[in-house]
Amino acid sequence: MTQSAVAALVYAGLTALAWLRPAAGRRALGLFFAVMGLGVNGTLTVVAPEQFAVLARRAPWGWYRRVGRALTEPAPRAFGAAMTVGESALAAAVLSRSPAARLGLVGAAVFCVGTTPLGRYTMANPILAAAALHLARRPWPTAAFVP
Repeated sequence: MTQSAVAALVYAGLTALAWLRPAAGRRALGLFFAVMGLGVNGTLTVVAPEQFAVLARRAPWGWYRRVGRALTEPAPRAFGAAMTVGESALAAAVLSRSPAARLGLVGAAVFCVGTTPLGRYTMANPILAAAALHLARRPWPTAAFVP
């Protein structure tokens, strides 16, 4: 199974959870962004920051490739740190109560759509964006992990 197919299945599962059990879907989405921010981007930033520029160079659309290279190539570690902080901040917001939760969910959707042009492996991102936008429509009077 290809990486994009696995991503599509995972994102479809998260989206189904968001529709069927919104509170659990919000927790799962927030944890997903925390893992991606700290685990994936944080690790890449420390171990192989040049991979951010490699990803940008592989973008299929010329305009997106140019923008990506301009952002990543001058200082890949700084870019990775910004991605780590940004995705982690989105995770924290998603797991907070409204209005921060709504802002985090809209931000998560924008992030997903904004990174879709990176290539085949991000083509499923709009599926996850749909989950975030669906959840953003709801009020969240409490944080995600409040009993």
